[in-house]
Amino acid sequence: MFYRASLQAAAALASLSLLAGCGLFSDSGSEAERKIVVGTTSSPSTLDPAAAWDNSWELMRNVYQTLVSFPTGTTIPEPDAAESCEFTDATSMAYRCTLKKNLTFSNGEKLDAEAVKYSIDRIVDIHFKGGPAGMLGSLDRVETKGEDTVVFHLNKSDATFPFILATPAMSLVAPGDYPKDKIRADGKVTGSGPYLLESYDDRVTAELKKNPNYKGFANRKNDAVTIRYFDKSADMVSALKAKEIDATYRGLTAEEVVSLEDNKDDNAGLQIVESTGADIRFLVFNPKDPAAANPAVRKAIAHVVDRDALVAKVYR
Repeated sequence: MFYRASLQAAAALASLSLLAGCGLFSDSGSEAERKIVVGTTSSPSTLDPAAAWDNSWELMRNVYQTLVSFPTGTTIPEPDAAESCEFTDATSMAYRCTLKKNLTFSNGEKLDAEAVKYSIDRIVDIHFKGGPAGMLGSLDRVETKGEDTVVFHLNKSDATFPFILATPAMSLVAPGDYPKDKIRADGKVTGSGPYLLESYDDRVTAELKKNPNYKGFANRKNDAVTIRYFDKSADMVSALKAKEIDATYRGLTAEEVVSLEDNKDDNAGLQIVESTGADIRFLVFNPKDPAAANPAVRKAIAHVVDRDALVAKVYR
């Protein structure tokens, strides 16, 4: 993430994946918090988690909660809406979560075990094309025990299940506002995340304000955040240099990152924050291509590809 050093950071800037760590002070040094503007090329295609397996996740991390999530700079899921989660057997086929007490959604509904079950079952039942239902292939059923305990029974051993629950696709939604058998279509959000979605202009801006009822690990340092969406990373870089946005995350090309790092005189006032994160990049074959249609060809290429060279020369 790049940000302007002229706005003194109250704490290390978090990524857009979780804006709650962001806190910027004005140039005067006063401790009055201000709204920050973050730029990104990751514009959402949907506001409903049951349909999301794309850039929508970046916004969802800030307005919804999951049972477990990734605090900034970590790669291991930690409890968020949950008080605790653990496998209850040696075969990793039963995963139990106990919720925090007195959780509520932004519409006042209780976030209890039944709401968790509703949220996860809904993803499977809707089975949105191109959506996240396929991530739950190892899930057999969801069981509730009282108001605060949920047990996920799996159909096979799956040690990765906590990581699946940590994705924004598994965001918890208010049953009263989200139809069980179809995607919510009114362009609104009812969640329990660090921020509330005050307004949303598709592919243009999202206005977020602090959720006063949020109970999770995020240490919020801003009352409000504006997210600006850019179609082209070059336009986002220009906006950063022109002080139209305070920070940018995701979507910069390797060349742009290197240029911002190397040309310090031309980019005075800009700083970069690096942290550990869970991210996967893919190079894929087109199986309709005559050469790549043969599995043996794809396997052979996979064996000889120099992955270290890709990291160093392509992704810099």
